[in-house]
Amino acid sequence: MIAVNFDVATIVLKELEELRKNRYILSTMASFPLIFSIAIPLIYLLTIPMNLTKSDVAMLFGHVPDFEALSPRQIVVYFLVQSNLPFYLLMPGLMPTLISSYSMVGEKKNGTLEPLLATPVSSQDILFGKTMAAVIPAVLITWISFLIYAILIDAATFNSFGYILLPNGIWLVAVFITAPLLAILSVYATVLVSSRMTDVRASQQVSAVIVVPIMAVFVLQLFGMITLDTLTLVVVSIGLLIVDVVLIRAGTALFKREEILTKWG
Repeated sequence: MIAVNFDVATIVLKELEELRKNRYILSTMASFPLIFSIAIPLIYLLTIPMNLTKSDVAMLFGHVPDFEALSPRQIVVYFLVQSNLPFYLLMPGLMPTLISSYSMVGEKKNGTLEPLLATPVSSQDILFGKTMAAVIPAVLITWISFLIYAILIDAATFNSFGYILLPNGIWLVAVFITAPLLAILSVYATVLVSSRMTDVRASQQVSAVIVVPIMAVFVLQLFGMITLDTLTLVVVSIGLLIVDVVLIRAGTALFKREEILTKWG
């Protein structure tokens, strides 16, 4: 077990070092907290009109708790704060795809995967190490982004509401349970796609399978057509866990060094 842990840790450190050299991925990852945790909330916090009436926000009834007790502007602020939640599922769904596609297809294309496969490290440890090297940065960026978002929102709204808006139950489930499960799904889906791709950008198209449903949820929620709640996210997380188990088994079965050397690419 110690040898396995050492092998996995070595691979994770190697992958993270390679990631540090990839300016495209680093700049993409850095853009998420800047856009979703700072720019977007500042835009709507600074542009919401002060003279809203109850009739202006009537369509939000049923989507905001304590609707009657809140002022019209508070209702809009609360609604927009909660509506940004899908962005924090987008991050762990998209970032691991960028990292793992370069790790799998990029190394195969550049001829650097074969030397790793020639080592005594098992295929399972190689795959697990590469998975963790993609999941850990994505989840950490998501958590850091949420922390920045929560601090900014609470600092800007505490005087108005008299209490902090974040974190709450649904955000805790989304960020600390659903997000890591999405990151794992993203990696193993990329492994399956990468086995048939020779181009990094082509293998990244798997991200669309994850991004489109998440953005659909954001749009539907923004227009008041659906409302995410804690129970819904718990059910979604259970579903993701089941899908992850299936994908992990499929990815592990597919990640055979003989097949990679002879068939991948």
